[in-house]
Amino acid sequence: MSMVENGQYKKGGFIMNKNILTIMLVLIMLFSITAVSFAADRQYYFVGAVLGHPYMIDMKLGIQYASEKLDVNLDIIGPQAWDMAAQAEALEQTIAKNPDGIIMPLWDGTVVPGIKKAMSRGIPVVTVESTVPGSGALSYVGLDNYQAGVAAGKEIISRAGNSGKLGVVMNAGAANTELKKEGLLDTLKDTDWEVVSFAESEGDPQKATESSKAMFKSNSDITAAVALDSGGSTGLGLAVEELNNKEGMLIVGSDREDITLEYIDKGLMDCTIVAKTALMPYFALVMLEDYNNRVQNDVPISSNNKEANIASAPEKCYVGTVVVDSDNIKYFLRKNMPEVK
Repeated sequence: MSMVENGQYKKGGFIMNKNILTIMLVLIMLFSITAVSFAADRQYYFVGAVLGHPYMIDMKLGIQYASEKLDVNLDIIGPQAWDMAAQAEALEQTIAKNPDGIIMPLWDGTVVPGIKKAMSRGIPVVTVESTVPGSGALSYVGLDNYQAGVAAGKEIISRAGNSGKLGVVMNAGAANTELKKEGLLDTLKDTDWEVVSFAESEGDPQKATESSKAMFKSNSDITAAVALDSGGSTGLGLAVEELNNKEGMLIVGSDREDITLEYIDKGLMDCTIVAKTALMPYFALVMLEDYNNRVQNDVPISSNNKEANIASAPEKCYVGTVVVDSDNIKYFLRKNMPEVK
């Protein structure tokens, strides 16, 4: 209980002058405003590749959401096409700007030297979507790609039983797709499913369409087909439409390109395994903001984290997947989603 005496606040025997209280409140407000302004002044970069690919729409939505919610600058830089050398060059250009942090997908080892260079200069890097062992980054926020492959395998078994002939469309060599393949095959190994063909997508819908059509024509006994990358999923759907061979065959896609979702809506594909992509840049930015706000690596993991060579950040943060099919497709169609500004 408090009381006022001669313009003073009295509580529990402690007397505080109203002027002093006002000054303290103003200082607290100024401190809060300053903290916010520091955050607003921070400059982060998303250093990507294949930025012109439809898959990146949801990554851009997450970037847009994260920068607005956390009130920081998060600019996008990198090549529009699949060009890892150009991504590495974009990373070098970004390091020269000495930003407060970098977010980037990592599909192979091309950019690893740049990541290690940034980290050595005190620029924190968080990888998203895909990563490779020994990346040197502070952390990874994205799919457990192996488990995404497991999810695809489980859908095949759930929807088509324990036996059949399977065709797989994938971007061979990409770190994330290879892990999905591993998870898929491990899930099917104790069943009577036989993988009869691997079709190459190279991440390109047109190439995936042609390779999928060739796969179907060479293997007329295929009872199910699965795509393990975004472009492969679009190409697989286009091939099924052109060949008109959906009847009696299970088609499982990957990711959420508009065509893939439209084909599920039309019944030309059965389902697709979708990453919670927008969460990736958001939580990556949360992690970078925490890194910059906390400054000291002082979470009590050890008595001296720096000397013990311990980073007080999680090594990996998995966002998980969603199975999209006819039951929930309306919530994922592009027309029902926010727009990229």
